[in-house]
Amino acid sequence: MKTNLNNYFGITSKIIFSLFAVTLFFSSCKKDWNNSDPIEAAGIGFVHASPGAGALDFIVDNSRVNNKIFTYTNDMGYFAAYPGSRLIGVTKKDSLKYLTTTTATFKSGKFYSIFVIDTLKKNSILVLEDDLTAPETDKAKIRFVNLSPDAPALDLAIQGQPALFATKAYKEFTSFVAVAPSDNYTFEVKESANPGAKTTLEAVKIEKGKIYTIWAKGLKSKTDSTKFGLKVMSNN
Repeated sequence: MKTNLNNYFGITSKIIFSLFAVTLFFSSCKKDWNNSDPIEAAGIGFVHASPGAGALDFIVDNSRVNNKIFTYTNDMGYFAAYPGSRLIGVTKKDSLKYLTTTTATFKSGKFYSIFVIDTLKKNSILVLEDDLTAPETDKAKIRFVNLSPDAPALDLAIQGQPALFATKAYKEFTSFVAVAPSDNYTFEVKESANPGAKTTLEAVKIEKGKIYTIWAKGLKSKTDSTKFGLKVMSNN
C-alpha cells in the first residue's frame, strides 16, 4: 500500500510522518477544527477484499475518498485524515446507499489499513493499525491476515520453512515480523487442520526495508476470479 502522493506527502510513509503538521480538507470534518490551526494527521489506507462485490466507493464522514474505479483486491494507498472518531462507509460505485459502516478512532501520526471484507450480502469493515516502524537492518517485515470468508484457520509459510504464522481464523491477523529479503519467495498457505491442502503464491519479491501485508483472499467454493488465494500488499 504505497503512499498516495496526490492526497498525502511526498515522502516515504514510514519516515517522520508524526513530525509534520498538515492541514487537511475533508470538508465534513471541518467542524471539529479551527481551519487556521495545523494538526498532525493519521494515515488511512483502503483495501477491497470483498469477493464478488464489484466496484466500490469508500466514504469517510460522508465524503467519498476514491476518485478512480476501485475493484476487488485493489488498494488505494494512504490518505491523510483528521485524527479522532470517524464514520467509515462503503457503497457500490456511485451509489448513495451504504452497504456497511463502522466508526473508527484514528490517532495522529499512526497508520491504518481499512479492509472491506466478506461477501456483498453481508459486507463489513476491518480496521487494522499498521506498524510502520522501520525493519531491522537488512530485513523486511510481513504480517498475515485471513480474509477468506469460507476458509478455516490458516497457516502461512515460506515454502520449505516452518510456518511463520499459525492457526489464524477468518478476520484474524498477526503482528509484523522480520524476514530476510528475497527476489523469489514462494509463499504457502495451508489449512491448520489439514496441512495437505495448500495454495501457493510464487515469485514474490520481498525487498530490504519494506513492509508487507499478505492476506488470504477469495472463496474456497469458487474457481473464477474470486477463488481462494494469496495477495501481497506493500505498506510503504
